[in-house]
Amino acid sequence: MENISVWVGIDVSKATLDVYIRPIGKALKFANTELEIFNLVEQLKFYDLNLIVLEATGGLETELVIQLQAAMLPVALINPRQGRNFAKATGKLAKTDAIDAQILAHFGEAMKPQVLNIESQASRQLGELISRRRQLVEMQTAEKNRRSRARGKALADIEAHIEYLDERLKQLNQEIEQLTQNNQQWIEKVNLLKTTPGIGQVISTTLVSDLPELGQLTAKQISRLVGVAPINHDSGQHKGKRMINGGRAHVRATLYMGAVVAMRHNPVIKAFYERLVERGKSKKLALTACVHKMLVILNAMVRDNLPWRVTDNLQPIPNA
Repeated sequence: MENISVWVGIDVSKATLDVYIRPIGKALKFANTELEIFNLVEQLKFYDLNLIVLEATGGLETELVIQLQAAMLPVALINPRQGRNFAKATGKLAKTDAIDAQILAHFGEAMKPQVLNIESQASRQLGELISRRRQLVEMQTAEKNRRSRARGKALADIEAHIEYLDERLKQLNQEIEQLTQNNQQWIEKVNLLKTTPGIGQVISTTLVSDLPELGQLTAKQISRLVGVAPINHDSGQHKGKRMINGGRAHVRATLYMGAVVAMRHNPVIKAFYERLVERGKSKKLALTACVHKMLVILNAMVRDNLPWRVTDNLQPIPNA
């Protein structure tokens, strides 16, 4: 093992993995295949590792993360925007795979991002099924939009595809529910979340899979993680609009769906929304605030292991 502690940046592409080991300045390159990833992991074991930093690449990094975690090596997964912004802040405007690996290693040393929690195989399978369901819903929506403009054989083909997607979604929902039922901890959390008006099976399983931190963080921390915490844009006497940014977009989109339903069926969220609109807030801003409020309440429910219930003055219990 090397005597010096190192930070490793790995830039992931479909075909290759560019690796940079800081501060010794060693650059490596591997194919993004199962065997080559194994060889990379074996080499990294010989170093005194502080952290290995990767960017989320929509799944191209999955096998690498699995093997690194199986070897008990510390891995952090960051948003690509964070890496690019860090590069600009440090004056590195050029962009190649090798340079990006250097930037990720530097980011790890300077910013010390949180080590990624190790996922079980079942948890990974649940996340993959939920991701696939989301893809099918997007296909279904696109086909329904096309249907209004189609005629003849094209219309018949679109309707047949929609029918197939409907059936496949039913099967996929059954698979997700069965996988959830096999894990006592998951099913308890799903059932707890479903006591909230507006939160059904789809949203609750998505939160269990894609937001495992729910109930373990403070209200501010969970809001920032999802990307629904309002961010100030003030300078001197100027007071800019507060906006949301970053976070887990797919979780945020799922919560938006829940908030839309909750505005009709959840007395707390409905009253909160109407109060904001009466104050002159735009409907879009009021809906975003409802998403934030729901997330904070759900976080408190899981933290305290208490189901949703409401007091006489429409305050949710537990008090988030």
